[in-house]
Parts: sequence; C-alpha cells; structure tokens
Amino acid sequence: GYDKITENVIKNSPDVKLLLSVRDGPEENIDLDACTAAGIPVISSAGRCATSVAEFTFLLMLLLARPMVPVIERIRKEGWTKENSGSLRSMYAHSSTELFNKNLGLIGFGRNAKTLSVLARAFGMQVNAYDPFVDEETMKAYNTNKMDLEEVVKTADYVIVLARLTKDTEGILSRELIYSMKPTASIVNTGRAKLIDNEAVLDALEGNVIRSAALDVHDPEPLGPLDENRIYHIPEDKLIITSHAAGVTAERPWHQYDLLYKQLMDYFHGRIPDGCANKAVFGTPQFKDRGGKYFGILK
Repeated sequence: GYDKITENVIKNSPDVKLLLSVRDGPEENIDLDACTAAGIPVISSAGRCATSVAEFTFLLMLLLARPMVPVIERIRKEGWTKENSGSLRSMYAHSSTELFNKNLGLIGFGRNAKTLSVLARAFGMQVNAYDPFVDEETMKAYNTNKMDLEEVVKTADYVIVLARLTKDTEGILSRELIYSMKPTASIVNTGRAKLIDNEAVLDALEGNVIRSAALDVHDPEPLGPLDENRIYHIPEDKLIITSHAAGVTAERPWHQYDLLYKQLMDYFHGRIPDGCANKAVFGTPQFKDRGGKYFGILK
C-alpha cells in the first residue's frame, strides 16, 4: 500500500518475482525502474477509486453550488423558527446555483474523470477535458469535448483536477491559469495537492478572483493547528476543506482486491494485465529469469 519499496529493498529480496500494489499510483511508493531492472512486474489496482473519487468530487461540486452546510449547522444550533426562517432562506437563496448547463472542465481524463463525466452529463452539464494522452474519439465516447488546457480552464464553471502527478503535471493549474478563470467559477482538487498552485488558489479566493473552491488534498498533510495555516481563515462559503477522503469508502477494499485478483489471473494465464505499471519489463531478459516464472503458468 504505502510502504516504500526502494531499489535497496528489491536488491535484498531475491525471491520476489511479482509485486501487487493496492494503489492507483504505485509509482508513489515503489521504485518502478528498479523493479523493471530486476525483472519484476508491478501490478496495481488501478481504478479502485473510480467510483468513490468521482462521487466525492461531485458531492463537493454540489456543496459549492448549493452552500447548505452553514444552513444545516445553524438549524441544528437554533432550530427552524418563524423568527429565523427568513434569514435562513436568504443564506442560500442568493448564492445557490444549478449545475444544469454549466461547464465542467476536467484536467486529466483517466478513470476517475471518465466516471465523473458520466455523472456530470446526467445532470445536464457540458463536459470539456484536457489530456494529451487521450484521443478525441475516446472523449467523444463519454460525451466530452477535447480542448487545450487554457480553453478548458477559461470556459469552465467548475475546474476539476484529476491528472496523475508527474514532473510534467506538477503545478499544471498555475497561478496564471487560476487568474484566467471566470469570476463565477470554482476549483475542486481531489487529485494531488502539487497539481495546483495552492497559494494562488487562496489568494484568488481572498481577492474574489474566483467564486469558491473545494480542496481534499493538501501540502503538507495533515494541515496542522488552526493558528499555523492561512487556509482555515478563508470563509466556509468560499472554501470547503476535507481531509484527503475522496477515495475512502467501505467498498474500496473490495474493489482493489477484486481488481488485483482478476489481473493476477490474467498474469497467470499469460496475459499482460491492464494495471501493470511497468509493462516494459516484459521485454527484458531479467523478466524471463525472474517474474516470467509465474507468467502463463495456468495456460
């Protein structure tokens, strides 16, 4: 899951022939180059969070569109009476918006984003996406328009960051892009904190450059005490803060082990699993002497 599998660990594990990772991104804790050099395939449960992250992201969008949390908290504290009925209604009457016919801008169009696009279309949203590794035909199959990054951000009512974190995508939602957004637009990050310029997001919220944001991932994590981070001082009607919870559901363990089991069976039958994170290993001589000993054993 999260333990570091370094080059040194691989060198001191001569009997290991295959690694299974219960993660979408095994590169975050496994040295894939070292595994490839040693002839060890790494199979991950890629897609385990496709439902949970998409649903959570959509929930955050709904909470930004219909800011009900403050109303719910006040009703719990005061009750709903004739005296406060009008002020309760005014708390959301002038700030609630519909998702219908709004533009959803996706940065990254992997499994999580694909699932989110289906949910968005069900609500009548227009979906646009930027992903240089996904072709236009694939996006059209999900009723999604392929656009360049700048166009996705500038036209979006909701910018959702779901790209995989690499050296090329770090900071992909830059200060410049954030400040090019519509003043009525919102940002949701349920991907990785380093994909966006977090300080720029807070500056944009404080300066009313954008309407609102919801951040589930942060740098560092956890955020620390209230007096040590400016993020806590952004009003809740502008910023929703959650604790890296998008992928956490009761069903996720079942998803990850089901995915891994099916891919392990593929491997044993001599098929390269879709979730293999280092497919280049299959062309190496080291694989024949090591990981290849299990490949196709059930043919």
